[in-house]
Amino acid sequence: MLLDQVVPLLVAEVTFPDFHPQAGTQGPVFAYVVRHPDAVVLVDTGIGSGSSEVDTAYQPRRRPLADALSEARLRLGDIALVVNTHLHFDHCGNNALFPNVPVYVHSAEYVAAHTQLHYTVLDWVDAPNTRYEQVSGDHELLPGLRLVPTSGHTPGHQSVLIDTDAGPVILAGQAIYNAAEYHHLEATGTLFPDTGDRTQALASAHRLLALEPRVVYFSHDQVRIDAAMA
Repeated sequence: MLLDQVVPLLVAEVTFPDFHPQAGTQGPVFAYVVRHPDAVVLVDTGIGSGSSEVDTAYQPRRRPLADALSEARLRLGDIALVVNTHLHFDHCGNNALFPNVPVYVHSAEYVAAHTQLHYTVLDWVDAPNTRYEQVSGDHELLPGLRLVPTSGHTPGHQSVLIDTDAGPVILAGQAIYNAAEYHHLEATGTLFPDTGDRTQALASAHRLLALEPRVVYFSHDQVRIDAAMA
């Protein structure tokens, strides 16, 4: 695969509420398309609609996923596989747009979403005809495209590892929050303060760093890490 087969999709912007570590600031929400030779894969689906709690707390400015895909010369119907890095509201909100399309989620994440209070918007997770494929451990989704467990931010967070001609590409999700945290990790061996299991999050982040990726993308940062430009 080639580096340009990974396409970032800006699907929303949010204003962080008072209880968030970045309270009062704004931030982007990205999904990603992977144009694999065997199938078009969508990683995360953005923020859904109909939740007054999400609308009040985060004031999301949504960009229709169909519009974002159209800029990549794709339609909703072109998506053959979906991956949820995790099931927080801003990563699974439009799963309903892909009825009967396999949606790959870590089994621990599926359990957490259905057992922990205030974890997500269950109406979005359990949308009719959503077809979850629960995985655990490393999972080869397609040749050269692998799901890698990176728990910490959530119990079943997973990142995506792609083999390309230029070297490994990682879609980190929120295993590492943004490019600034990636550089902080390289310099200090630590992560920024956040919620979740911080010990496990740090171990997961170091696992990604040890892969010596050529490029790293993040769910909440338009800046990517590009080792060739370091």
